[in-house]
Amino acid sequence: MKSLSVCALAALLPSATTAHYFFPHFVINGEVTPEYQYTREHDNFLNPSWEDGAFLNSDELRCNKGAWNHRTEPQTATVIAGQDVVGFQTYAGTDGIYHPGPVQIYMSKALGDVRDYDGSGDWFKVYQLGHREGSTADEAWLAWNQKQFTFKMPAEIPAGQYLLRIEQAATHQPYTHREFYVQCAHIEVVSDYQGTPGPTFKIPGVYSRDQPFFQYDSWAQPQPTVCPLPGPEMWPNNDNLNKIL
Repeated sequence: MKSLSVCALAALLPSATTAHYFFPHFVINGEVTPEYQYTREHDNFLNPSWEDGAFLNSDELRCNKGAWNHRTEPQTATVIAGQDVVGFQTYAGTDGIYHPGPVQIYMSKALGDVRDYDGSGDWFKVYQLGHREGSTADEAWLAWNQKQFTFKMPAEIPAGQYLLRIEQAATHQPYTHREFYVQCAHIEVVSDYQGTPGPTFKIPGVYSRDQPFFQYDSWAQPQPTVCPLPGPEMWPNNDNLNKIL
């Protein structure tokens, strides 16, 4: 993949680019950085990871399939807590996300160098986009047709190196089958905060097929007006809920 850029590959795959996507660009204060400069490449390219009864319990739920193989390649971006606006952008060949479903961003602190970190520690949620009130139609999802997902890094994040993980879980498959798009970035947070984020959880472990989000049937008639969102509450509060910067 390194010998041919994402943009060039996207040009060769016009039908795929309208339906599938990934997030190779880290964004900081409006600057869209080059693909994989700060993000971990994975081996899934445009393809989703299907929840087939095993993916929710797989370590690859953390940063996508094969991402561990690329852990030493990205640089680590410096982010100032309470000040910088950061996030992800889809690759240049797409106009945005074309599957209904939530977008969430999680963080997990590495004990040392994030390039050696497998994501087996504690995670917490810092950002979430759901759907507009009263409808779960495709266009009612706030991520629909959006390509960039950024948020202000909360001041209440302890200093250190982190995996920053974006996840979009498509709801268009019925019952417990979900289509996941996942990518991680490497960041170092500059902060004076001494507290502890929470609630925390493990990945895998945060999801199970009996949770309401995975039981939601987008093909039901009449169409449901509410889709329960996956995962626990955000840290430190709901300031980054359903907010597009």
